[in-house]
Amino acid sequence: MVHLKDAFSSSAREFKSLRSLIVTALFIALSLVLDSVSIYITPEIKIGVSFVAMALTAFLFGPVMGMAAGGVADVIGYVLNPRGAYFPGFTLSAVLGGLVYGLFLYRRPAKLLPIFAAKLLINLFINLFLNTLWNALLGGKGFFVLMPARAVKNLLLWPVESFILYFVLVGMGKILHRLGWRRTLL
Repeated sequence: MVHLKDAFSSSAREFKSLRSLIVTALFIALSLVLDSVSIYITPEIKIGVSFVAMALTAFLFGPVMGMAAGGVADVIGYVLNPRGAYFPGFTLSAVLGGLVYGLFLYRRPAKLLPIFAAKLLINLFINLFLNTLWNALLGGKGFFVLMPARAVKNLLLWPVESFILYFVLVGMGKILHRLGWRRTLL
C-alpha cells in the first residue's frame, strides 16, 4: 500500500517527466471531447464519461497530477464551451475528484473495491453534495429542491460508472504492462 506522503511526493515528481505531462495533456483533451458528448437531462443534471480520462490521469500519475489535470480540464472546458458564468466551485470539485482518484487508484492494481469506493465518495460528496450546492448558488434554486433528482442519478450511475472505470483501468493496466511502462499494475 502506498503511503499518503509517498503518493504525493511521487505524484509531484511526475511534473518533471515530459512523458507524464504529454500523456496528461492528452487525457485532458480526451476529457474535453468526452464532456462535449455528455447528455443533459436537465440544466443541472448531465450524464457523461469524461470522468474516465481524469481517473486514468490519477491512476497513472497520482493525486497531484490528477488534481492539476482536473482543474485545468475544468477551466479549459469552460473557456471552450461556457454555460453561464464561470464559477470556481466547479473547478474545486474537479480538483477534489482528481485527488480522490489519485488516493484510491495510484500505484495500485485495478480492483473493484477501491474503484467502487472512489466512485462512491465522488458521486456522494463531490457530485451530489458540492455540485448541488454550486448549482443551487448559481441557479437560485433551493439545495433540497435539486437534491432528490441528483441523488437518484448519482446512486443509479455509481455502479455503472464503477464498472466502466474498472474495465478501462484493467485494459489500460494490461496495455501498459505489455509495454513495460508500469510493472506494478498487475
